[in-house]
Amino acid sequence: MVDVIEEKEKLTHELSDQYSRSIISLEEYEKMIDHVNKIESIKELMAVQKMTHDNTGLTPLEDNSQKHITVFSWRDVTLEPVNGNGGKYVCVFGANQIKVNDLPKGKTFLHVESIFGLTEIFISKKIRVINKAIPIMAGIFAPNESEQTEEDDNRPELYITGKAVFGNITIIRTE
Repeated sequence: MVDVIEEKEKLTHELSDQYSRSIISLEEYEKMIDHVNKIESIKELMAVQKMTHDNTGLTPLEDNSQKHITVFSWRDVTLEPVNGNGGKYVCVFGANQIKVNDLPKGKTFLHVESIFGLTEIFISKKIRVINKAIPIMAGIFAPNESEQTEEDDNRPELYITGKAVFGNITIIRTE
């Protein structure tokens, strides 16, 4: 038998993690926590879990997601997302070069961390970028995408989360 209280705690933790990584807004977070607090049965729990993943379109990075760690070296990869998860790329005193040529419709999440390193992300102009990475004594360089048209709404979306600590994350547009 599934323990409702335990499952509510897991769901609350998952929502807190999504909010802390800037995947969902404060408004979305508060709305979902309100739903979780009102849960009294397994059926309601399953409905809220489904709403968390389906209605928000979120596929959070899980502990078993693709992880790529580069230490004192260089990595050159082409992003191949699985179910909206682009993986986690960490570089420490190294560099990651990630090429994003094509993505499926919907949202794809990519988590990057550059600690005394450099992460370059080459992204096709066919993909909309939402950059939520945080610089800490570092730089995050991204093209200005303030001018958007209605056709931009139909493009696949790449959500970039993570941190640059004494390092750089650079987003470069390709043809």
